[in-house]
Amino acid sequence: MSISDITSHADLVGAVLLGVVLVYQRFKTGAGNVWREEAEAQIARSKRLSDDLNRLIEEVRSLRDENAGLRAEVAELRRENRELRDHIDRLLTR
Repeated sequence: MSISDITSHADLVGAVLLGVVLVYQRFKTGAGNVWREEAEAQIARSKRLSDDLNRLIEEVRSLRDENAGLRAEVAELRRENRELRDHIDRLLTR
């Protein structure tokens, strides 16, 4: 083999290697874009879920407050009911 044959093969091998490197970089960049888009989608989803969770926490607090108020009303109605029954019993036993 002469020097010119070796250099012509080296040019061919260099071109093929350059092509492989460019294809790999394009694939790597594409994969990076896909992962970046997926990460952004997951971040957006986590923000939505966090907002939903905060809204549900506030709703539960509101329902607990309302429940406490209703329990107080029921307790008052039970006291009134007892008083009325006692009053009726006294009227009937006269």
